[in-house]
Amino acid sequence: MTEKGPVVAACIPAFNEEASIARVVLMAERYVDRVLVCDDGSTDMSGVIAEALGADVVLHETNRVRPSIPTVRRVWSA
Repeated sequence: MTEKGPVVAACIPAFNEEASIARVVLMAERYVDRVLVCDDGSTDMSGVIAEALGADVVLHETNRVRPSIPTVRRVWSA
């Protein structure tokens, strides 16, 4: 919660989604305050594209199947 009130966030998992991640991030940004993309070991440009569009990106070097909650908390507490 911020001084202005609660923050609404979208957490988007991504694995080799460069063809669609831009559309998903841009659509999510219309409805939430923050967008977090968990790039789960992608070998394409998914994370780079999401970050260029303003999303916070958690990058896993290898595919872990599901995002790490402690990692998400660490990114947003910074």
